[in-house]
Order: sequence, then C-alpha cells, then structure tokens
Amino acid sequence: MYNVEAYVGQCLDSLLPQAGDNIEVILVNDGSTDSTLTICEEYKKRFPDITIVSKTNGGLSDARNYGMNYATGEYTFFLDSDDWLAPDALPKMLAFLRDEKCDMVQCAAYYVDGDRYGYDTRFVHPDTPAYIVDRNEAMRMLLDQYVMKNFAWGKLYKTELVRRYPFRKGVYYEDSYWQHFMIHHADRIGIMPEPLYFYRQRQSGISGAFSLKNLDLLKGSEERLPFIKEFYPKMYYWALTRFWDDIYYAYFFARKSKDKVIRNTFRDYFFASNEKFRDDFDKYLFNWLGRYTFFRKHPKWLPLYYTYDTYKVKYDEWKKYRKKKLRQWREKDK
Repeated sequence: MYNVEAYVGQCLDSLLPQAGDNIEVILVNDGSTDSTLTICEEYKKRFPDITIVSKTNGGLSDARNYGMNYATGEYTFFLDSDDWLAPDALPKMLAFLRDEKCDMVQCAAYYVDGDRYGYDTRFVHPDTPAYIVDRNEAMRMLLDQYVMKNFAWGKLYKTELVRRYPFRKGVYYEDSYWQHFMIHHADRIGIMPEPLYFYRQRQSGISGAFSLKNLDLLKGSEERLPFIKEFYPKMYYWALTRFWDDIYYAYFFARKSKDKVIRNTFRDYFFASNEKFRDDFDKYLFNWLGRYTFFRKHPKWLPLYYTYDTYKVKYDEWKKYRKKKLRQWREKDK
C-alpha cells in the first residue's frame, strides 16, 4: 500500500468480511506519507487478526516480497490496495482450487474507470462455467493475453509456487517478468470466468497513461522469449509475433508523444530489437506477419516518417498484392 487513503477503505471493506479463521490478511505499508497507515490501524481495531507491517518505500515488487516473509498460509492471493473484491470471491476460488486439485486459479475481473465497468466478452462470457487447463494451454493463453492475464492479482496460487520466484524489484509491470514461471510450475490451472475482482484503472498508477514505464513491459516480454524458446518451442513463433507487434505499437504510440525522450526511447528500442532478433524474426515472421514483412521490404514506409493515413494506404495496397500472389502460388501448386 502506498498513498491510497482514498481507496484502501473500499478495498478492506470488500476483503475483511471474507477473512474467516482460515484466511490471514497481511497489509504491507510501503512507506505511505498520507493517512493510509492510520486507516489500516483503525480497521485492525475491528479485525484484530489483521497483520500490518511497514517498510520504507520500495515499490510494488518489494512490498509483495516483504509481505511473503510473513505469509504462513498454504495459498496466496495478491490484492492491490486500490482494487476490491466481489462478496465471497476468496471462498469461491479456494473451494474451486481444492475441489479440482489446482495449483493456481484465475478469476475474471471488471475493469473500472470511474463509474464505468468493463468486461472483455470477446473470448469468454461471465456465465461460462469454470474449467481446467494444463500448463501448455495456459501458457498459450498468456501469450495471447485474452484469457490468461499477466497480472499477479486476481489469482489464487499455491504459496510454494510464489516462494520459488520473488518479484523483480526496480521495474514497472513486474508481473510480466514473473507470471510465466507460475504457469510453468503448475500442472492444473483453473479458469473462473465469473468476475470476482474489480480492477481500478488510474492514470497515476503503474498501468495508467503511456509513458517510459511501458518500456519495462516490453523488456519483460523480451526477457520471456528465450524461456519460451527453450521450454515451449512450438509457441516461440507466436511469442515472437506478439513481441514484434508490441514493440511496433509502442513505437507507433510513442511517436505521437510531445515528449522527445519518449519518442526517441521507443524508437531506439524498436530498431535495436529488430537488430537483436533479426535472424529469428526473418525465420519465423517473414512469411506470416504482414507488418514485419512489409517494413523489411519497404523500410521507408515506417510511420516514423509518414503519417498513419499514408502508411495505412500503402500497407493495404501491399496486403492486396500479397493476397493476390498467394492465390497465384496456390493455383500453381495444384
């Protein structure tokens, strides 16, 4: 918890009624300078079993790692102090994990922006029954980022999994450096499409507006590539595809920034990544990822130098040409 006096009350009001005899609550005060700690101490008067620990400010990763030093339970759930839970969220997840003998369980979430609540129904519906996947399917879902999310929150883990890999300190989007390890060491992973977690989106938070912080998210994905190549080689092409798409879109958004440092940083990272992974990109993406192939063949059309509208017209022309050529090649092979 760090300076969340406006939100921590709602968070604790949703959590503490669910904390019976078998659920321990550990609140980590990460050097707050507002009334966050005072609010938590008032709650402790009503709920004496709460454990409150304080430390100098070190960031989210450091706070989570610090809190794990006090955890004694068989399972671990991370709740960000500006978010909140649905009633009975933890008992529902715990029951499903135990009944199905899972190593970890993920529930769905509402994404809250002011008074607007969003739920992504493109790939799953909240009424879909909970189901089980193995680590291979879960890893594919993580790379897709449609069902399995990078976030540590919204998941109930066996504590032994969490203890294997402390969170990376000194980075933003620390979950992207961590989540794939949890999946890799889990045999059975539960997916609960019911939205039991409320994720508050704040512009001042880590996941807020586009900034230099987003570079850590890209670096987390980059660091994951050798891991996927070694342990999930059949998914390496897809991991590369997602990574190239991510660095391209980050580069594209950065060029709209008024901050020259942001523009230059993401531009340099985009080109450096293309050089670093040139052989793999050419091997795995050249015949499949249209944008990559287009820019390799026609680098002058990189949107750094041209407006998006001009680039899109040229790219659409190229896609039509490529589709025509593919059709000709197929007919020739018949």
